[in-house]
Amino acid sequence: MDIERLRTIVGTVDCEENFSFAKHTTYGCGGTAAKAYFPKNIRQAVCVYKYLKASGEKFVTLGNGSNVLASDKPFDGSVICTRKMKGMYLTGEDTAFCLAGTNVGEMLKFCVDNSLSGLEYLAGIPATCGGLAFMNGGAAGRYVCGEIIKVKFFDGKLRDISNKSCNFGNKYSIMRDINGLILGAEFKLKPQDKETVRKNIQTRLKGRNALPKGKSCGCVFKNPDGVSAGKIIDDAGLKGLSRGGAFVSGEHGNFIMNTGNSSSDVYALIKEVKRKVFETDGINLEEEVIYIGDF
Repeated sequence: MDIERLRTIVGTVDCEENFSFAKHTTYGCGGTAAKAYFPKNIRQAVCVYKYLKASGEKFVTLGNGSNVLASDKPFDGSVICTRKMKGMYLTGEDTAFCLAGTNVGEMLKFCVDNSLSGLEYLAGIPATCGGLAFMNGGAAGRYVCGEIIKVKFFDGKLRDISNKSCNFGNKYSIMRDINGLILGAEFKLKPQDKETVRKNIQTRLKGRNALPKGKSCGCVFKNPDGVSAGKIIDDAGLKGLSRGGAFVSGEHGNFIMNTGNSSSDVYALIKEVKRKVFETDGINLEEEVIYIGDF
């Protein structure tokens, strides 16, 4: 498809100029991008991707913005925001396909409505299906790699990446290393009565009540070799450490909270925590937060 035809199709896609990362990320800070596209389906998403690639324009993909930190500086490209790509449908008695922008709450509602269990541990996570697949997201010792059958992906070619080929690891998937676009994922679930699924969800939500409230990306660092990064940070005496409007939560050492407007403060504190933990314990903490732009 030539670029003029792509331009015509892309012209029908919802678009926002002067896109604010501060308004579209859970950290509530960051600069702007000149333009953001909000495709509503796979065809629109593929066309936007093709158009930006053909134009030679830099771009970044964003879902719910819950595990990213965007630079205060203007981003020199566009954003493909998948949060309007919503929907989930059965592909079998106990399997379902979910579009990338469907958030956890919507996924779980579908599971309740269709008497399916297996994803309740995700309750309360402010993420979309695409972000979960990208990061191998999870909670309570479980990760979506346990339920994902395959991921629908586009990087110039539309393809299904099998669970095995995703190379899932500790907050990792092969998609992190490919400049492409997650369009959705198929999940293997378990038949279960609605009331049990609801109770499982409520139990998980209650278990998250103790987590810090406020602007954050959730856990900043991966747990090294099964050891709690939060405990490592706590044992290093870093709770309460601050830089400008950012501080290490006193409730959970792996949460860096933001009360200001500067991504630079958050970034500086993340690096300071890494440095101090390495000096104290010789442990090199690895971020799970994803950076957008130049810091």
